[in-house]
Amino acid sequence: MKQRCAGVAAILICILLAACRTGDGDRADRLARGSHDARSRAARPGDRPDEAQRYYLEKRLPPGDVDIPVERYLAARERMRHMQLAEKRSFGAWSSLGPGNIGGRTRALLIHPKNPRVLYAAGVAGGVWKTTDGGRRWFPLSDLMPNLAVNTLAMDPASPDTLYAGTGEGTFPNRAVRGAGIFRTADGGITWQRLPATAGEEFWYVNDVAVSKADPRRIYAATWKGVFRSLDRGASWVRVLDPGTQYGCLDLALRTDLSADMLFAACGTLEPSSAVWRNPRANAPRSRWQKVLTEPQMGRTTLALAPSNQNVIYALAASYSTRGDNGPDNLYFHSLHAVFRSTAGGAEGTWEARVRNSDSEMLNTLLLSYPSLRLCTDARHAKIEGQGWYDNTLAVDPVDPERVWAGGIDLFRSDDGGRRWGLASYWWANGSSSYVHADQHVLVFHPGYNGTTNRVLFAANDGGIFRTMNALATTARGQGAACDAGRSQMAWQALNNDYAVTQFYHGVPFPDGSAFLGGTQDNGTVLGRGAAGRNGWRVVLDGDGGYVAVDPRNPKVLYAERPTRALQKSVDGGVTFAPAQDGLGGFFSFVTPFLIDPQHPDRLWMAGYTVWRTEDSAAQWQQASEVWAEWQTDRGVASTMTIHPADSDRLLVGTTKGTIHHTAAATTSNEHTVWPGAKPRSGWVSGLAFDPQEPGVAYAVYSTFGGVHVWKTVDGGATWTPLDGSGAGALPDLPVHAIAVDPTRRRRLYIGTDLGIFVSVDGGKSWTVENTGFANVVTEALQTLQAGGKTWLYAFTHGRGAWRVPLTE
Repeated sequence: MKQRCAGVAAILICILLAACRTGDGDRADRLARGSHDARSRAARPGDRPDEAQRYYLEKRLPPGDVDIPVERYLAARERMRHMQLAEKRSFGAWSSLGPGNIGGRTRALLIHPKNPRVLYAAGVAGGVWKTTDGGRRWFPLSDLMPNLAVNTLAMDPASPDTLYAGTGEGTFPNRAVRGAGIFRTADGGITWQRLPATAGEEFWYVNDVAVSKADPRRIYAATWKGVFRSLDRGASWVRVLDPGTQYGCLDLALRTDLSADMLFAACGTLEPSSAVWRNPRANAPRSRWQKVLTEPQMGRTTLALAPSNQNVIYALAASYSTRGDNGPDNLYFHSLHAVFRSTAGGAEGTWEARVRNSDSEMLNTLLLSYPSLRLCTDARHAKIEGQGWYDNTLAVDPVDPERVWAGGIDLFRSDDGGRRWGLASYWWANGSSSYVHADQHVLVFHPGYNGTTNRVLFAANDGGIFRTMNALATTARGQGAACDAGRSQMAWQALNNDYAVTQFYHGVPFPDGSAFLGGTQDNGTVLGRGAAGRNGWRVVLDGDGGYVAVDPRNPKVLYAERPTRALQKSVDGGVTFAPAQDGLGGFFSFVTPFLIDPQHPDRLWMAGYTVWRTEDSAAQWQQASEVWAEWQTDRGVASTMTIHPADSDRLLVGTTKGTIHHTAAATTSNEHTVWPGAKPRSGWVSGLAFDPQEPGVAYAVYSTFGGVHVWKTVDGGATWTPLDGSGAGALPDLPVHAIAVDPTRRRRLYIGTDLGIFVSVDGGKSWTVENTGFANVVTEALQTLQAGGKTWLYAFTHGRGAWRVPLTE
């Protein structure tokens, strides 16, 4: 299904922030698929959503800026409208390879109240998706809207085809994923338009949107600048609450049983001044807000009203402590602070702490932590580690105000108003019915939920969308509850069917094109096979992924990298992996570049603040260059590298500071060898490629805004000339991440950018926009492959999965 955005949305929804489904990081070394032994894998957590977000930001950020300059995307999109389109005879038909079954970070989920088979899902990459058959098949609402970082969705209660999408993620310390306001659709997502009044700075990070049931003209938005109100369906806005916190407001709860809008707002997150505010008549022009709940060390807080008795409201607060190491709250830093409840409409003085992190029953204190890490490891390694500033959600059973759900790393349920909690999902038990992907962001009950014939609950997280048909099933409690997935009778099913929103950092096809390997953000290293189809991918290595490689002699030998040079090797096609980093040391980028020598596959290269080489299939590494000068001056490390396909001595290495190092004697270099460097411009070198036949010819691309993005050398890297084109064929100022050379028509170049793929048929003198079926999505990796009598171009995107297309004459 292909549809197109209308008006301004076609510009903005296409451009924004496909960035970072940050999340599942190098998490506590998740259990292998099908394994249920929590003790064997819980000892090494490492979920680093903030680092992944920072990596995304640093690749693009111009000097002096602290936020992604969305306006430059606007200018680039306008420039693209006037560029020539790539000739269709240059391409065959693009095919989506998937993964359709892996999912990705989903921060918003809505269900049509009259037709529950219609659901909408959205996240920070891949755009807004829809299903009309209850999750059996998802489809993007438009191929022109994958780059919108949607943080929240809201539905008009009187007109369910009218939706509001708030953009930008405001919880991260660096706020890498900036938005561009609130978008509206009145036709179930076919067309979108930005609300013009939300184009300003106040709406760069929209964290929640709520529509009044009493009068749908009244809309409220929680943004990084406070709470805003519109009385005219978003045509105009006024700020009604400035909480005085650095991160503004992140969650809203709006009563639906009153004619006036009683509104609650939770404000603050990574700061010790968070609070819950209440306004009994938020729709009134001069209504007053009151701070009704706050405590020292109270961090990000989420809210949930009890639908069956809206005098009951709950608050789930993470801990944010600035105390010393021995402070009781510091032990729970970014984990649970407390669960609060008011049964008197949330008025000041009526909030009771139902459970705190000091509770005598340990499981009750781990709502925002890794339960298995604390309870299923030996005393030397057991600890409390959470990220309640990132994954933190709350919901109340529609018919029972005493039954409340909480989501952090895993899902929990309380049946007694939040006093005692049972574990309802297990992130490490992939392969069992108790498995739900980690990092919970949304909990939504079926519109027909009644607690008897309908007990359906949906959860959305960093792995997509999950559903249980019995939200009242027995949860796991007591000793050993976190260590045995069989202790819970909760059964979950993933609904990631054609939900192709995976965010690749890197990817490669197998030598014969029959399979595909890629490293992703949130969802590890994934392997797909053409015969298995888009929904047949599997995770072969957990944790955040990175660069990957396949031995051209033996496709059972795979290499995969976890962030910061944690190289892993498999000799059985990805069934098992083992560390392959002996000898490596020093400093590396979050996503560390490495590659395999196609002429001598036992030789691999990796680069950080220097170059490393192995001659024995990664059994042992040796230093192969001096430490970069830019590391010593301004901490520049390698960001990308390439090797000539026919000359093992020719390597190029680009750095995060703009230098491109080169050598024609790589196989004999050592720790004393100086690799000369040239610096065409400042910024992040994001991609390199050699001409396959001329060893001295190579290309480089930069992802940092500002300046020329494509460069060419004809002397092996000593000097570089700009290649952004000119006139009508000039590239817009847009991050470029990858470049590939057509091996049969070498003047034909392909680049992957934040807005899809551009093509040059004249060696870079002019560029055209690829518009033959590929989405305008962040494209991180490109590779050509000659197989089956054809030349193929593979594209690995950061938000729409993997693709390929046959290249034609």
